[in-house]
Order: sequence, then structure tokens, then C-alpha cells
Amino acid sequence: MQRIKSVDILRGFSIWIMVYGHMLQFWIRPEDFWLKFWLYAFLAPIGATGFLFISGVSSTLAYKNNQQTQKLSMKTMRNIYLLRALFILIIALFFNLGVAMVFGGGDITDTWSWNALQTIGVSLLLAWPLLKRSKILRVGVAIIAIVLNQILLTMLSPYSGQPSFLGIVHHILFNPIDTYWILNYYGIVLFGSVMGDYIFDLKNADEQKKKEFLFTHRSIIYSIVIGISVCIFGILFFFPNFITFNTISSNLYALGFIIAALAILIVIEILEVIKTKKSYNLLYYYSYYSFTIFLGHNVLLVLFMGQLSAYHTIWIVVVVFNIILGWLLKTMHDKLGIRASVKAGISILSAYIALKIEKKDMENFKEFIKVGKKI
Repeated sequence: MQRIKSVDILRGFSIWIMVYGHMLQFWIRPEDFWLKFWLYAFLAPIGATGFLFISGVSSTLAYKNNQQTQKLSMKTMRNIYLLRALFILIIALFFNLGVAMVFGGGDITDTWSWNALQTIGVSLLLAWPLLKRSKILRVGVAIIAIVLNQILLTMLSPYSGQPSFLGIVHHILFNPIDTYWILNYYGIVLFGSVMGDYIFDLKNADEQKKKEFLFTHRSIIYSIVIGISVCIFGILFFFPNFITFNTISSNLYALGFIIAALAILIVIEILEVIKTKKSYNLLYYYSYYSFTIFLGHNVLLVLFMGQLSAYHTIWIVVVVFNIILGWLLKTMHDKLGIRASVKAGISILSAYIALKIEKKDMENFKEFIKVGKKI
């Protein structure tokens, strides 16, 4: 199965928003806070939701692809999946520890902090038991998780920072208060896993019947309508609350946008409305090296801390940086390929360890790598 261009485009777009959103957040001078506020309000939910949603899509595609090859047992697939999630979580905790030491004044409690990677790692661990369950059950659990998040936030906020049991629970669920709260984004990962099922079925339809399959089953078409409706509802629900990050309004606005955008991209890809080349340019590289970029770009945030003007210098720097990073990613892809991908490295290491533990034939390892390159 070939790489799915629509998934790559949306994942690449999401990580692109996150990278340049962070640059604007850290580089703009304090007096130009207005630009940071409005860009963050509209784009941050989309970048965060897109990255986590596509992680859910990818987890389902990886699970279904390995299941389809029938080369690996269910036990082996489970071990690979869980090891991959654990490695992501370990990397996230080391990342958090480094941030706490450098920027947090050595506050070791911030090692437990809901950045994107920690949220992905924990969400994938929690999602595994549901991947084999029905789509309706996953949607139901996702809705309950998002609603429960708001209830617990309201109940536990008075205990924030207190050295009590409820204060510790608040820290576990909501530290820091402005990032990727686990229950919110666990729900989003589950929604992504449901979309991944539909995409897998569509991509495995006979090449000559894909267009017919698209309109016969209509799952993707319904997704467009549902996504647009959810996005509009999120904007109108307690308007203008959707511009406040991590509120239910903001989550619905971003989730609806991402679902509709992915469904539209899939229709465009299947119907070949727009002819795309194999590389589909910059967004492909952002998708292929998404974890590598997420980890690497943080080092650059200290370059122009609070120094750039919203009226001219910030845009010059961002454009120049975008060109340089695009060239670097293309060169890295041509010279190193999969070896420079943290995401692929985690998957390969997980498969190697799982197969070694079970003393399986390592020919299965080669098959896993072939499948993993396409996700």
C-alpha cells in the first residue's frame, strides 16, 4: 500500500503550524503581543488537534496493515504497538526534564508535562484496547473523555498547586494548564483511529473501484458534512469561547476543521482533482520527519527570544527559515531517508525488540520495515 497523500499533507500542515506558531510565540517582542494572541487563538488548536488526530489515524493504519500481512501474531503486534508508545513517552519525559532544567528553574515536577509527545504516548497506550472494538464504542469513549475533562477541570482547579491528593490529581491531568490535556487529546486520538478505519478500507478497495467505493459507502462524504457542522457548532457554542485554547468550543472548532479537511483531501486524492507529484513538496517532508522536526525545532526557539517585530522582521526570518528548513529536509531525505526519522526509528526499534523477545524469525522484521515506510 502506498503512502496516503492526504494524511501526509494534513500531518505536514499540522506540524508546520506548530513549528512556526512556536517561533512566533517566542520570537515576537512583548509590545506586539496582539499578533501572537490572534494567531495562537485560531491556529494553535488546529495544529495541536491535527497532530494528535493524525497520530490516531496512523496507529490504526499501522495496526490494520500489519494485521493484513498476517506475518505477525496479535501478541507481537500488541508488543510492537505498546513498545512504540512507551518509547515516545520516555522521549517526552526526557524532553520535559530538559525544558524544566533550562527554562523552569530546575522544577523537577514539570517533568510530568503534557507536551505533544507525552500526550501521544499516553493516548496510544490507552487506545490499544479499543482499536479492536467498534467505531461507535470508540466515538462514545472519545466524547465521554472530552466532556469528563471539562468536569474534572472545574472540580479540581481550586486545588491547583496544593500538596494534597486532589492537587496531585490536578497536576497529573492538567500540568501545565495551557497545553495538551490528556483526556481532551485522548478523545481526539480515538476520533482519529475511527477515521483511520475508513481510510484503510478505502485505500484497500480495488484501484478501478475506488471512486465507486467512495460514493457507495459515503463514509468520507458524511465526514465532510459532520466535520463542517462540528466546526461551526464549536465556533457558535459560547461564542467567542472557541478562541480560548483547550475549551470545549476550541476543541470542537479544531476537530471539525481537521475532520472536514482530511475528508476533502481524501476526495481530492481519490478523484485526482489535483494532480500531485510523489513528493508533494514541503508538506511531505514535514510529515515524514514530523517527530524529528518537533524535537529539533525547540533548540532554535532561543535564537530571537522576544526580539522580532510583528510588522517586518518576524516575517523575513520566518520566510528565510522556511526556505532553509525545506532545503535541509529534502537533502536529509535524499541522503539519509528513513534513518533520519525519529518516528520510523522508534517503530523499527520496537519491532526489533518485540521480535527478539519472542524469538521470532527476523524475516518478519524486514516485512515490518517495508510496511512501516508507507505509514
